[in-house]
Amino acid sequence: MADFRRWFTVLAVLAFMAFTASAQVGVISGSATSLLACVATAAGTPEMRPEGYTELAGDIVINCTGGPDYQIGSNVPTTNIVVYITPLVPVTSRYMTTSGSATGASEALLIIDEAGSNITTGATGGYGPQAPQVGCTYAQEITGTACALVVGTDMSGAYLVSKPAPGNTASSAQNVFQGKIGDYGVNTVTFYNVPVLPPATSGVSRTFRITNIRVPVPGGLTGQVSAFLSTSPNQTLPVTFAQLPIGVIGNAMIAAVKPYTKSGGQPFQQCQTQTVELTANLIFTEGFATGFKTRVVPGGAANGATGNSSGNVLYAAEAQNLGPTGNNQNIPGGLYGGFSANTESGFIFPGLVTNNTGTGAVNYTAGLADYGSRLKAVFYNIPAGLTLYVSTTSGSIGGASPAAGSTKLPLPVGGTSILPYAVLVATNSGEATSDSTSFSPLTSTTPIPGVYGVSPGTPDNLNAYPLNPNSSGVATAVWEVTNSNPNAIDTIAFSVYISYAPTSANATNPYGTPITGLPLNAPPTDVQLSYAPEPSQGAFSTANSTQGQTPTPRFAVIKTQEGPWTTINLCQTTLLYPFVTGAAGFDTGIAIANTSTDPFGTVPQIGSCKLWAYGVTVATAGNTAYATSIPGCDLVANPLAGTNCFPVVPSGQVMSVLASAALPNFQGYVIAVCNFQYAHGYAAVTDLGIRNLWSSYLALELAPSSTTPGVSPRTGVSGIESLMH
Repeated sequence: MADFRRWFTVLAVLAFMAFTASAQVGVISGSATSLLACVATAAGTPEMRPEGYTELAGDIVINCTGGPDYQIGSNVPTTNIVVYITPLVPVTSRYMTTSGSATGASEALLIIDEAGSNITTGATGGYGPQAPQVGCTYAQEITGTACALVVGTDMSGAYLVSKPAPGNTASSAQNVFQGKIGDYGVNTVTFYNVPVLPPATSGVSRTFRITNIRVPVPGGLTGQVSAFLSTSPNQTLPVTFAQLPIGVIGNAMIAAVKPYTKSGGQPFQQCQTQTVELTANLIFTEGFATGFKTRVVPGGAANGATGNSSGNVLYAAEAQNLGPTGNNQNIPGGLYGGFSANTESGFIFPGLVTNNTGTGAVNYTAGLADYGSRLKAVFYNIPAGLTLYVSTTSGSIGGASPAAGSTKLPLPVGGTSILPYAVLVATNSGEATSDSTSFSPLTSTTPIPGVYGVSPGTPDNLNAYPLNPNSSGVATAVWEVTNSNPNAIDTIAFSVYISYAPTSANATNPYGTPITGLPLNAPPTDVQLSYAPEPSQGAFSTANSTQGQTPTPRFAVIKTQEGPWTTINLCQTTLLYPFVTGAAGFDTGIAIANTSTDPFGTVPQIGSCKLWAYGVTVATAGNTAYATSIPGCDLVANPLAGTNCFPVVPSGQVMSVLASAALPNFQGYVIAVCNFQYAHGYAAVTDLGIRNLWSSYLALELAPSSTTPGVSPRTGVSGIESLMH
């Protein structure tokens, strides 16, 4: 399959050439053709994610014509250019502090004459679009001399070009200028001492492209993002412009949890051994077609990337995209021609790199994001004894499977496909601050059972990665997008699996019941979904989330998106004792047997029973309503078995209480809820030997408690036997 992105590259360059073929260097004519006139336009109006703190704005292009013919050897005049963003929000382009520069020197760049695009012009010797990209840092700009240029000619002598002035040690004229954030307000970027050589001759123009401006959307922007310009001195670069639309706010990402029961539609039971089994799919859907972005333009093997990425080091599969071949992301204007519209990085300029030093320090390249879009799941209430797994890669809902209607994820498609794809890059114990870890796909040797590829019955290459929850039962998984389609709304799905050994439903380890620290009103087994990193669980604080700091990209959680990652039913037996009395000279013995020890191989269980009593208190002055409960002895701080609690019933044993002790003066019915399977009840009513009356019966076994709201366990499954003595 041909890589569609390469076609976008070709189309982008063709469109770009049509716009700028004559926009390079002035032809020597000896006289000015007209006054210098410059018009600023928005080169693109990309959609911005409402969650994004570092959303790339569209480029601004200033196109100039006319002006005077300067004498060869004269100084090229300079101007300062200020970009104002409205509505007023802090510019979040990354700070690129180099030696001698102040805080605020950034990755925002101004490129003269589309340097590096290699569009053919009449000039010879590597000028204009064919000139190498040579940077001028903020520290150099403000000296007024380090990047000073003079008027010269190309190798043919027929074209006016800019050349380094005496004292400027660069090998060729600087044509990429660094922007400074904040000098005229937090919403501004300023480029100092930008050289402006008028194109002079009719039919020739000069361009200035401003790129890599990032803005924070959450909490401050709605509708459209615009830019305004000012220049000083204005006569050097007299710019005419309207309000420049450089971005529009798109729709938010939609995330959902699709839970599943185990194979056959049966619910998970806490007392039954469970091997690795699908329990839910996590489904992320982008709000618009370019919501999920790769770090840079993926190469043919992007989906199988196993390389490391830190600072300047790209993923192994992406390295080809910055060199002289492949989909270069250092072509001016490429972001809006299509080939890099779906990446977190902007115009990447290796000529501007921070010079951070020290152990573990990371250098950053202007325009290069730290990683692609990251998707995060934070799991709550992972009980001890249960292992929670996530798939190491994404898959598509539906597709080939061993049986029609299967809920498993099929083998994902990678390579040069346009199908969306993401890989697991980080897992945290709890809500740790490692969402922005460097790219290093996680692998696992635990196969996902029941997941099939193209041929039914053939397991695919997906593996399940175990999470390591903290003491509160919280763990996080983070995936990074490595492939996406910029022309479609992508959905990316991941699988969640569980395994556990049988356990008793007691107070310290009940599968499927809440653990302290759960978010307010969240389901007991809750998973929250969002972009990553974000302040509460990322590597940055809310205070600097709207400033030019790392990491890039970073996001806000603008709404909570969550659901239960599993439902595990407690193994319980519910018994009804229709008549119980402990009043007026009568007593009732309430017995419960735990028959999970048997010759059939049943897993032995242990648990307690809670008695719910409904009826009246018998008194000489008249009966009064009686409603109370007797908890299991494992739930009482100072248990007195048979008095204030019902004793724990070990497997293979029978435990009992007397109503006269546990429920004095009570008469009515009792419902016993036992936290184990295979409980059976027996009751004996006697008059304590006064008249030698004796009656006994087997308790009714009610259907298991339903997890469906509004459905009550009222179906009896055994009758009552009565023995009279």
